[in-house]
Amino acid sequence: MNRIILFYIFAIISPGLCGQEIADSLFSLFNRQLKCFPQEKIYLHTDKPYYISGETIWLRAHVADAATHVPVSASRYVYLELVNPLDTVVARIKVRQTDSAYFGHIPLPPNLPEGDYRIRAYTHYMRSLDEAYLPVKSIRIGDPQARFIKTDARFEFLPDKKINAEFRFTHPLLFDIVIPEQIKLSINGGRKMNLKCNGGVAGINFDLPDGSKTRVILLEIEKDKRMYRQFIPVPFPDNEFDVSFHPEGGALLEGTFVKIAFKALKPDGTSTDITGKIYDNEDHEIAAIQSGHLGMGSFVHLAEKGKTYYAVCENEKGASKRFELPPVQTGGYSLAVNSLDDRLFVSVLKPAASSLPDILYLLAHTRGIVHAVRAWSRQDDYVILPKDIFPSGVSHLILLDSKLSPLSERLTFISNDDQARVDYYPDKDSYSRRSKVQNRVTLTGWDNRPLQGSFSVAVTDDREVHTDTGNHILASLLLASDLKGNIENPASYFRDDTDSAWALELLMLTQGWRRYDIASITRNEPLYPAEALEIGPEISGAVKNLLADKTVEGIEVSAASMKDGCFVQARTDASGIFRLAVCESPDSTSFIVQATPAKRLKQLELFIDAETFPGITLPATAKAVDKKTMVQYTDKAEQQYTHEHGIRTVNLSEVVITADRKPRITSPYYEYADHSFTEDQLEKMPEVDAPELVRHFPGMRIVITPYGSKIALFRNKIPLLIVDGFPMDPEYLGKIHKSEIAQIDVLKSIDNIVIYGLQGSNGVIVIYTKKGGPQKSDNLFDIKVVNPLGYQKPVEFYVPKYDTPQARESALPDLRTTIHWQPDVKTDETGTASFDFYTADSESRYTIIIEGLTDDGKIIYRKESVVVGE
Repeated sequence: MNRIILFYIFAIISPGLCGQEIADSLFSLFNRQLKCFPQEKIYLHTDKPYYISGETIWLRAHVADAATHVPVSASRYVYLELVNPLDTVVARIKVRQTDSAYFGHIPLPPNLPEGDYRIRAYTHYMRSLDEAYLPVKSIRIGDPQARFIKTDARFEFLPDKKINAEFRFTHPLLFDIVIPEQIKLSINGGRKMNLKCNGGVAGINFDLPDGSKTRVILLEIEKDKRMYRQFIPVPFPDNEFDVSFHPEGGALLEGTFVKIAFKALKPDGTSTDITGKIYDNEDHEIAAIQSGHLGMGSFVHLAEKGKTYYAVCENEKGASKRFELPPVQTGGYSLAVNSLDDRLFVSVLKPAASSLPDILYLLAHTRGIVHAVRAWSRQDDYVILPKDIFPSGVSHLILLDSKLSPLSERLTFISNDDQARVDYYPDKDSYSRRSKVQNRVTLTGWDNRPLQGSFSVAVTDDREVHTDTGNHILASLLLASDLKGNIENPASYFRDDTDSAWALELLMLTQGWRRYDIASITRNEPLYPAEALEIGPEISGAVKNLLADKTVEGIEVSAASMKDGCFVQARTDASGIFRLAVCESPDSTSFIVQATPAKRLKQLELFIDAETFPGITLPATAKAVDKKTMVQYTDKAEQQYTHEHGIRTVNLSEVVITADRKPRITSPYYEYADHSFTEDQLEKMPEVDAPELVRHFPGMRIVITPYGSKIALFRNKIPLLIVDGFPMDPEYLGKIHKSEIAQIDVLKSIDNIVIYGLQGSNGVIVIYTKKGGPQKSDNLFDIKVVNPLGYQKPVEFYVPKYDTPQARESALPDLRTTIHWQPDVKTDETGTASFDFYTADSESRYTIIIEGLTDDGKIIYRKESVVVGE
């Protein structure tokens, strides 16, 4: 993996010998960890924050080195998953690295229920880490029927742990009562239940298992012969919230003034505002507290010897709960940080009755890159670190003892002018409908030198699309990706004002996280990745002796794809395991995998390793979208969908079809037979036995053995006979009557017989009986058909061109909500890039979002707008 890693060591002041040796040692240890396990980050840029079913999500995954933010493309693929509120993956694609960029699209099924979905992104290599490291983007997906039906859900929590849910149905704009013809409901993906509707209101009582992570209702409403399906989250009771307390530096030290930050959260991980009071163990009131930003706040506390403390807090719903503060410690040390202008003032807190040891060290790093090492003198009240030695982002200050064991850690956020400066130049001040917009972008550094890089650009119509104000690439890469848990509205911390700086400091005190175990690094025990880089697709498995149930060494295993002519071979190792580096293929490509029997061993069983993907355990967060905004967007998006695809299929109630169907039987081993008799064709033929039927196929003739049995010959050789998936003796053909047969296939071409090996070299007769039908591939023990997830074939975003008078005056409406999407725009050596698009029909303002990375790891971000008038 090609990485560019820059290291800085600040000045070291040591009271004794070995100070430089300690600094060099720490530098070397952190450097080794980054080399042993260079990590990746991903930022997802989508064309817009919400969609309706049937639309397409356009996206780019910006993959960067986690330490330096330098773009990396060592992983061949990025996996992208669309996850519904039930934590079920409804779509998964694998995008291939193209010219060092990863981009693709997710087509949304037209029957997708309305709700809050997530897009999760990762490389195979990123699976070495916890699920919390995998980036997740929340999106809202609407149903077109939401233009006509609005559901207001109310929940009441009863004493017996039952939940009473009431649903009121109205028109979203006219506010008239809507009475559905039918209502069905399922809870957490369970069985569907019918609900009665009285005057536009329906209700149900239910319960959920204690500790149930999933709390989702799927409501299906039929009105005017159309189905409206939506996911409705079940909230938690008002009295369920938690408040955690975090002393600065990690310890509440006795006899010392310590800043204590707190954070109040609901069970779903979102914040709640609180007020409260702090009490000691004698119930004396010590302090009053109140949250100020997303449930966070702080206060200064002097802990007394022998005392314990608790808080009584009340949330915004009026519910009150008691929470214990961390215990008072009589020993230990904590780091305290004050950020002033361009410097950090770092001090060491200790219990009042103790003193500092002779040797302590202060280490400062950002994303694993060491920037400062200081030996701490007893005489030092504080240490000053200039901020310009750090890059922007979350920096860790760590206090170490003489054995380099961590004693305390303090996070702080550094904001320097060290990202790319992005200048945007449209060719006009305003534009008319269906006119060309020419755009130029230049990238420079703090020194005004041009920067080279790549970015994605999305242009949306402000009348229908309100761009995501809660997140952007700066907030993701510099903040959210280096903190544990859900970060609400991370972009809010990047406003240039005092309140944002204060809120950011609270976040640093309450939401720490380490990508690496510092204690393990200083002990020279680096963490290694559990997964290797994925450089291409692979099929793996094992081969067993079918009779002895033992794995077999030295068996030749092959994989072939009929679509692209791929053929690879490998032999099983001492453990009977094989790995086949198969050809890179697009999605929906099938591979036929076969174990070739050896002379000494003919009964083999082939086992294929199933593809595995990371589990989904972390709770989802809702995407806040105003209902009126969503209805307006849905109306425009549905007009575009209808214009491009025609009127949607009407979703009627289930109809049971009683007429017989006789479809052609398909096989997992071949796409089309060379010759075939289907059941419909067989019904028109005389009542004869199977040999008489086979005689009609070209090249086939029937002979009678000395024992009176009938066998088929194909070009004077005996073909392989397969009945319901099992190889049979050739004489068995004469025992089958036409009335038993559902279909007969004859295979003779190389593409069709290759999977049967030498046994099929004389052709194959495949018979499906009405009783048995086609069998699963497991019945051919040494042959399997595998359909691995292939890469997604690139598709370009459609861009209309109004470059002629006829095109500009066309009566066809232009109903785009995403005006332009371009996933990979590259700058030249002067730091300049350009892109063009045409405006649509409406007078509006367009928002342009530019996000990406320069070749040296600087973040590219710019939000601009252009005006479209007459």
